[in-house]
Order: sequence, then C-alpha cells, then structure tokens
Amino acid sequence: MNLMRTFSANPRRWMMIGFLTTIPTVSFWIAVAIAHFLRNPKYVNILLSFGGSFTHIILVAGLPICSFIIAMISHHALRREAISRNLWHRETNDMRVNQNLIVWSILLLAVTIIDLIKTS
Repeated sequence: MNLMRTFSANPRRWMMIGFLTTIPTVSFWIAVAIAHFLRNPKYVNILLSFGGSFTHIILVAGLPICSFIIAMISHHALRREAISRNLWHRETNDMRVNQNLIVWSILLLAVTIIDLIKTS
C-alpha cells in the first residue's frame, strides 16, 4: 500500500500536520464561545464571511475528520515501527503524542455533534 509508505516515512510530520489542521476549528469554536458569552455574533460572522455554509462545514466537520484520519494512519505507522524495533508500542513518546491527537480530534467532532443536535 503506497499510502502507508508515505505515512510511515515520517509519521511525526504527519502528526504535526494533524495538529495544525485543528487550529482553524479551535479558533472557530472559541469565536462561537465568545459570541455566545457577549451575545454578539460579530466574531462568528467574520469567520464565516469568506465562504458561508461551505466554510462552516469545512471548519466544523472537515478539518477535524481530516485530523482524525491522519491520526489513525499515523497510529498504524507508529505501531508498525515500534513493533519492528521490538518495543511495546504504547510506551513510545510518539505514540503518546498521537493518542493526544486522536483524543483532540474526537473532542472536536463531539463538540460538532453536540452543536448539531442542539440546533436541530
């Protein structure tokens, strides 16, 4: 599988990309919290003014899903690398960082689902 070779070449770089893809989503949810607290949707409107619904979908769902997929592929590559070095794969520092990325992505997706249920 050629995709796995790409990720196994440097899963640390891919994990960094995974964390960077969550920054716009986090900034969006911070803007939503500020708008809710101040009762002024100005900050959310500024973020959504560039693309409307499309930007909203990308910020809220697209980027966390991409981050989660990157984290899962990196998890698989790191596990294979640790097993090949005859290490218990959960004890490596890279695997702990990857677990944090997985948890962070799932947290952002959970906030999205809660918001989706709340607005329905």
